[in-house]
Amino acid sequence: MAKKNYLDIQQEIINQIDRCSNNKLVDDLMDTLSISSDSAYRRIRLEKTFTLDELVKISNNYNISLDQLITSNSSESVLFSFPFKTNTFNLEEYFLKILNHLKKIKDNKGTMYYSAKDIPIFHFFQNKKLLAFKFHYWLNVMNNNSELLSNKFNYNFIPAKLAELTKQIYTVYAQIQTHEIWNLETLTRTSSQITYYYELGLINEDQAIDLQNTLKDFSVHFEKQCEKSNKFFMNEEPFHTEENYHFYTNDIIATDNSIYAEYADIKESFLPHIVLNYMITDNKQYSEFNKSIFNNVIQKSTLISSVNEKDRMKFFSYNRKFIDKQLLKIEII
Repeated sequence: MAKKNYLDIQQEIINQIDRCSNNKLVDDLMDTLSISSDSAYRRIRLEKTFTLDELVKISNNYNISLDQLITSNSSESVLFSFPFKTNTFNLEEYFLKILNHLKKIKDNKGTMYYSAKDIPIFHFFQNKKLLAFKFHYWLNVMNNNSELLSNKFNYNFIPAKLAELTKQIYTVYAQIQTHEIWNLETLTRTSSQITYYYELGLINEDQAIDLQNTLKDFSVHFEKQCEKSNKFFMNEEPFHTEENYHFYTNDIIATDNSIYAEYADIKESFLPHIVLNYMITDNKQYSEFNKSIFNNVIQKSTLISSVNEKDRMKFFSYNRKFIDKQLLKIEII
């Protein structure tokens, strides 16, 4: 395969922007790149090339894979996109990107695979208390100076507008075919974080106990979802009867919060980077390799959704016993 020159690549990028937008191409470039009309036209006519910073903005704004444009399937290198941020972490922007991406997967009847080192973030979006705690914890870990952070934790940490966005996200996620691989620390990690937060004095005893009990209720809900092999909101009925939740446990292979998704003709891999952020690629060769790893891990894991009631009860009983020990620890401290 002949190598593409840079102008050929820029022309393909311009064509993709034009196809995926309802606005005039020149207006899109002006808005996205914060440039004048004349500068936009010079890029369209290929008289001026995009800078690296401009390529990143275009890739993030239009979900255009630079990897597919620049590399070939025979290349040994893989290009990942990463949403570089300043110290200001915009939660609304973060939520909207998640929602839009999940909608693409759902609308194209796609499938997601999740190697869950921690409870997959989407599940927290159905519970106000645990969502507030997790985001407060994550943003503190990131040393963020966001105005959302305060010295005293409270359940109204996330504004109503953002809370509504998270419900929309879980509504979409609940309707996507998913394969989640958990281990014995996936749920208990959050329980340990709650106790740690209490030890630091960032939450009071009542909040720590309430969060642990809420997490215990969460584990009961996960068990119900596994019984039905379906995802749905706590204390509500499933959206449909189709089995779309495949839950595996694996006590040997380490999980890492990596994600693989396939929909339409797209195969994507998401690698965790700096707490909440992910590096993303839709390099076909790499993603097919990633899918093969997921398949291999699944073959060596135990399916506890729909079937295998004994192992399912054993798994969730272990989690609830762990939470009970954390509750005793909180009372002693």
